[in-house]
Amino acid sequence: MNRTTILMIMLLASTTLFANDFITQFIQKYSEEDRPLNNVNIGKKMLDKMAANTQDEELQNTFKELHSIRIVNSDNAKDSRYYFEKANELIETEFGDYEEVVSVNEKLSRISVWMKKDKDKRQEIILISLDENSQLSIITVSGKIDFSTISKLSGTLKNEPDLTEDQPEDSGK
Repeated sequence: MNRTTILMIMLLASTTLFANDFITQFIQKYSEEDRPLNNVNIGKKMLDKMAANTQDEELQNTFKELHSIRIVNSDNAKDSRYYFEKANELIETEFGDYEEVVSVNEKLSRISVWMKKDKDKRQEIILISLDENSQLSIITVSGKIDFSTISKLSGTLKNEPDLTEDQPEDSGK
Protein backbone atom coordinates (compact mmCIF):
# COMPACT_ATOMS: atom_id res chain seq x y z
CA MET A 1 0.00 0.00 0.00
CA ASN A 2 1.15 3.48 -0.63
CA ARG A 3 1.48 6.10 2.09
CA THR A 4 -1.62 8.02 1.03
CA THR A 5 -3.86 4.96 1.40
CA ILE A 6 -2.40 4.13 4.81
CA LEU A 7 -2.80 7.73 5.94
CA MET A 8 -6.45 7.80 4.80
CA ILE A 9 -7.21 4.56 6.66
CA MET A 10 -5.58 5.90 9.84
CA LEU A 11 -7.51 9.18 9.62
CA LEU A 12 -10.82 7.41 9.09
CA ALA A 13 -10.15 5.02 11.97
CA SER A 14 -9.22 7.84 14.38
CA THR A 15 -12.23 9.91 13.29
CA THR A 16 -14.53 6.96 13.88
CA LEU A 17 -13.04 6.36 17.34
CA PHE A 18 -13.34 10.03 18.27
CA ALA A 19 -16.92 10.22 17.01
CA ASN A 20 -17.86 7.38 19.35
CA ASP A 21 -16.84 9.15 22.54
CA PHE A 22 -19.59 10.20 24.90
CA ILE A 23 -19.29 13.97 24.69
CA THR A 24 -19.10 14.02 20.90
CA GLN A 25 -22.22 11.89 20.61
CA PHE A 26 -23.99 13.90 23.31
CA ILE A 27 -23.33 17.20 21.54
CA GLN A 28 -24.24 15.82 18.12
CA LYS A 29 -27.51 14.30 19.34
CA TYR A 30 -28.80 16.83 21.84
CA SER A 31 -27.09 20.21 21.56
CA GLU A 32 -29.54 22.90 20.54
CA GLU A 33 -28.72 26.42 19.46
CA ASP A 34 -31.28 27.92 21.85
CA ARG A 35 -29.88 25.78 24.72
CA PRO A 36 -26.17 26.71 24.70
CA LEU A 37 -23.49 24.40 26.07
CA ASN A 38 -19.93 25.25 27.09
CA ASN A 39 -17.34 22.75 25.85
CA VAL A 40 -13.68 22.44 26.91
CA ASN A 41 -11.29 19.82 25.52
CA ILE A 42 -7.86 19.25 27.02
CA GLY A 43 -5.77 17.04 24.76
CA LYS A 44 -2.62 14.99 25.29
CA LYS A 45 -0.22 17.80 24.32
CA MET A 46 -1.73 20.17 26.85
CA LEU A 47 -1.73 17.48 29.55
CA ASP A 48 1.97 16.89 28.83
CA LYS A 49 2.61 20.66 29.16
CA MET A 50 0.70 20.69 32.45
CA ALA A 51 2.90 17.80 33.63
CA ALA A 52 6.02 19.76 32.73
CA ASN A 53 4.78 22.83 34.63
CA THR A 54 3.99 21.25 37.98
CA GLN A 55 6.44 20.53 40.79
CA ASP A 56 4.30 17.75 42.28
CA GLU A 57 5.66 14.42 41.05
CA GLU A 58 2.34 12.61 41.56
CA LEU A 59 0.50 15.16 39.43
CA GLN A 60 3.24 15.01 36.79
CA ASN A 61 2.80 11.25 36.50
CA THR A 62 -0.99 11.58 36.42
CA PHE A 63 -0.94 14.17 33.63
CA LYS A 64 1.48 12.01 31.63
CA GLU A 65 -0.82 8.97 31.89
CA LEU A 66 -3.97 10.81 30.79
CA HIS A 67 -5.02 11.03 27.14
CA SER A 68 -7.78 13.64 27.38
CA ILE A 69 -10.15 15.53 29.62
CA ARG A 70 -13.37 16.88 28.15
CA ILE A 71 -15.86 19.09 29.97
CA VAL A 72 -19.34 20.22 28.96
CA ASN A 73 -21.56 22.39 31.11
CA SER A 74 -24.68 24.50 31.03
CA ASP A 75 -25.48 27.38 33.35
CA ASN A 76 -29.21 27.62 32.64
CA ALA A 77 -31.24 25.60 35.17
CA LYS A 78 -33.99 24.51 32.78
CA ASP A 79 -31.50 23.54 30.05
CA SER A 80 -29.31 21.77 32.58
CA ARG A 81 -32.14 19.52 33.77
CA TYR A 82 -33.03 18.71 30.15
CA TYR A 83 -29.42 17.90 29.26
CA PHE A 84 -28.94 15.87 32.46
CA GLU A 85 -31.83 13.61 31.49
CA LYS A 86 -30.53 13.31 27.91
CA ALA A 87 -26.99 12.48 29.08
CA ASN A 88 -28.30 9.68 31.29
CA GLU A 89 -30.48 8.36 28.45
CA LEU A 90 -27.48 8.35 26.10
CA ILE A 91 -25.21 6.48 28.47
CA GLU A 92 -27.85 3.85 29.17
CA THR A 93 -28.74 3.28 25.49
CA GLU A 94 -25.41 3.74 23.68
CA PHE A 95 -22.69 3.03 26.25
CA GLY A 96 -23.59 -0.40 27.64
CA ASP A 97 -19.92 -1.25 28.13
CA TYR A 98 -19.71 1.35 30.92
CA GLU A 99 -20.54 0.45 34.50
CA GLU A 100 -22.02 2.88 37.01
CA VAL A 101 -19.54 3.02 39.88
CA VAL A 102 -20.98 5.92 41.90
CA SER A 103 -24.46 7.35 42.13
CA VAL A 104 -25.51 10.16 44.46
CA ASN A 105 -29.09 11.40 44.71
CA GLU A 106 -29.51 14.22 47.17
CA LYS A 107 -32.34 16.67 47.57
CA LEU A 108 -30.82 19.32 45.31
CA SER A 109 -28.08 17.49 43.42
CA ARG A 110 -27.45 14.35 41.43
CA ILE A 111 -24.19 12.76 40.38
CA SER A 112 -23.42 9.59 38.50
CA VAL A 113 -19.99 8.26 37.58
CA TRP A 114 -19.58 5.63 34.89
CA MET A 115 -16.39 3.73 34.10
CA LYS A 116 -15.05 1.59 31.30
CA LYS A 117 -11.80 -0.30 31.68
CA ASP A 118 -9.97 -1.65 28.65
CA LYS A 119 -7.56 -4.57 28.52
CA ASP A 120 -4.53 -2.29 28.21
CA LYS A 121 -5.30 -0.59 31.58
CA ARG A 122 -6.63 2.49 29.79
CA GLN A 123 -9.75 3.70 31.49
CA GLU A 124 -12.53 6.07 30.61
CA ILE A 125 -14.69 7.81 33.16
CA ILE A 126 -17.86 9.78 32.57
CA LEU A 127 -19.12 12.02 35.36
CA ILE A 128 -22.62 13.50 34.94
CA SER A 129 -23.59 16.05 37.58
CA LEU A 130 -26.52 18.35 38.28
CA ASP A 131 -25.59 20.50 41.27
CA GLU A 132 -27.67 22.31 43.88
CA ASN A 133 -27.86 25.37 41.58
CA SER A 134 -29.16 23.19 38.72
CA GLN A 135 -25.95 23.57 36.75
CA LEU A 136 -24.96 20.66 34.54
CA SER A 137 -21.41 19.34 34.30
CA ILE A 138 -20.31 16.40 32.21
CA ILE A 139 -16.65 15.44 32.51
CA THR A 140 -14.90 12.63 30.68
CA VAL A 141 -11.38 11.51 31.52
CA SER A 142 -9.48 9.06 29.35
CA GLY A 143 -6.17 7.35 30.11
CA LYS A 144 -4.55 5.44 32.93
CA ILE A 145 -6.35 6.89 35.93
CA ASP A 146 -5.04 7.04 39.49
CA PHE A 147 -8.09 7.96 41.57
CA SER A 148 -6.21 9.23 44.61
CA THR A 149 -4.18 11.62 42.47
CA ILE A 150 -7.27 12.72 40.53
CA SER A 151 -8.93 13.71 43.80
CA LYS A 152 -5.78 15.58 44.78
CA LEU A 153 -5.82 17.31 41.39
CA SER A 154 -9.43 18.31 41.94
CA GLY A 155 -8.47 20.02 45.20
CA THR A 156 -5.47 21.71 43.58
CA LEU A 157 -7.55 23.12 40.75
CA LYS A 158 -10.00 24.59 43.24
CA ASN A 159 -7.17 25.95 45.43
CA GLU A 160 -8.45 23.93 48.33
CA PRO A 161 -6.22 22.26 50.92
CA ASP A 162 -5.58 18.54 50.59
CA LEU A 163 -8.09 17.08 53.05
CA THR A 164 -6.35 13.70 53.03
CA GLU A 165 -3.45 15.07 55.08
CA ASP A 166 -3.70 15.42 58.84
CA GLN A 167 -5.00 18.88 59.65
CA PRO A 168 -4.29 20.49 63.03
CA GLU A 169 -7.38 20.71 65.19
CA ASP A 170 -8.80 24.15 65.83
CA SER A 171 -8.50 24.49 69.60
CA GLY A 172 -10.56 27.69 69.62
CA LYS A 173 -13.86 25.87 68.99
